[in-house]
Amino acid sequence: MMQQLNSRVLSLAGLGQSNWMLDVPDGASIWEWVSAAFAQHDIQSAHLDLMGGHLRSAIFYTGYPDPAGKRIAQYGAPNHTGNATLISAMGIYGKDREGKPLLHCHGCLVTGNGQTQGGHLDMQQCIVGQTGIRIYVTGTNEIEFVARLDATSGMYVFHPQLAEHIDDTT
Repeated sequence: MMQQLNSRVLSLAGLGQSNWMLDVPDGASIWEWVSAAFAQHDIQSAHLDLMGGHLRSAIFYTGYPDPAGKRIAQYGAPNHTGNATLISAMGIYGKDREGKPLLHCHGCLVTGNGQTQGGHLDMQQCIVGQTGIRIYVTGTNEIEFVARLDATSGMYVFHPQLAEHIDDTT
């Protein structure tokens, strides 16, 4: 079993990190607000903790076992909801397979009809409501997250690696 999980056990420790808050205002797409702020401050990779708040609308995906058994899980059809309450969410911001910015986020919310739901959040389609959303961000310029094929899940997931601008030959 450990042999299969080796791609998910990798970790790297940086020498320094930065912590800050990002407030996403009413009417903003979480993805658009985060990606613009991170581009402005040259943030390539970060961990995000999203605090609770109102969402005007959201799209999320829930996972279920792969009937073919080729993956641990697969996502179902998108779930659309309006007037939801985000309980909390956690995300990783890094680079996709082509090196473009990507925010992968999972969270828990209460939908407009009172059901508690959770799963993968489509951050571009999560539109913040009147309370705004506060995000606690932890980043380092020494470590970055890059999406690579994961042998265990059969999906592209984030893996940590030394940042490209860090000289690791010393």
